[in-house]
Amino acid sequence: MPSSVPATGVDAILRHIDTEAGSVSIEVTLYLPWGVATGITVTSTYFGHYIANFFGKNDAQDVAGRIAALEAEQDSVFVHLRKARCYVAGTTVEHDSLRIRLSDVSAWTVTGIKEPSTQPDPLP
Repeated sequence: MPSSVPATGVDAILRHIDTEAGSVSIEVTLYLPWGVATGITVTSTYFGHYIANFFGKNDAQDVAGRIAALEAEQDSVFVHLRKARCYVAGTTVEHDSLRIRLSDVSAWTVTGIKEPSTQPDPLP
């Protein structure tokens, strides 16, 4: 059962976007102490299934079961992304699924990061 207590120090709108992940996925860009992450919001259940499936494929069913039991306790603390891209120190790292602590987000926006254009700016 999800916690009804909101995470401390978390932007209320971002918390709401995360809560709505079950009915609509939204692409977000999150600014964090270590870099930038972008991805599509998903429910904590989606992330839990992803992790449980990973451990199940690697013969660790006992770990998968414990993770599923803990998932509900963490519902209001993390935002979960799929098709995530992280930009860290000039390097791009891609993840199928990523979990980020909401209180670590210092700024955010909807949509992903646009790649820089290789075209010169038009003259006025």
